[in-house]
Amino acid sequence: SYFLGFLAGWLCLRAYGIMLPALAIPIDPEPIQGLNLQFLLYCVFVVGLVEEVFKFLPFLIIMRFSDFDDEMDGIFYASACALGFASYENLHYLPGLAGFALFGRAFASPLSHTVFASVWGHLVGIARIRKKKLLLPMLKGLGLAALLHGLFDFLTLLPLLRFFSALLILAVWLWRIRTSERQAKRK
Repeated sequence: SYFLGFLAGWLCLRAYGIMLPALAIPIDPEPIQGLNLQFLLYCVFVVGLVEEVFKFLPFLIIMRFSDFDDEMDGIFYASACALGFASYENLHYLPGLAGFALFGRAFASPLSHTVFASVWGHLVGIARIRKKKLLLPMLKGLGLAALLHGLFDFLTLLPLLRFFSALLILAVWLWRIRTSERQAKRK
């Protein structure tokens, strides 16, 4: 799972290099960065949605294995894919950073990617184990994860709002713990 996520990170960054120029979307959002709708939409759709979809691709493969046999496996395997993805991203981005930015990215990237992937991992994992149709849980999970991911990036990249990005991660993490505990009690 981790290595497939790592590969997904590599593929995602390559796709950005091809897809964004072809669509006339800036690779570097700095010219539009600020407290505005255009930057928020960039964070949600260009960063959040694209990265969540790329993290999800290895998960689609892993779901087919017989070891995926418990509802909590959705969270586990999604998180492993996300850690691999974040590891590749960090190898790519960290050499260009220093000081607090380096420390912040090294710490926050694996945590945030894992938390957001757990959203779709949970929904799709439950549907898969209960033998339900997967399309709606996939769309809901990816949509919510992309929104949360984009909002996190938006808040993180605006210095005055950066504190709220930490609160967002904490809130989603606590929500994931609560839903996992309730799920475990039902068993």
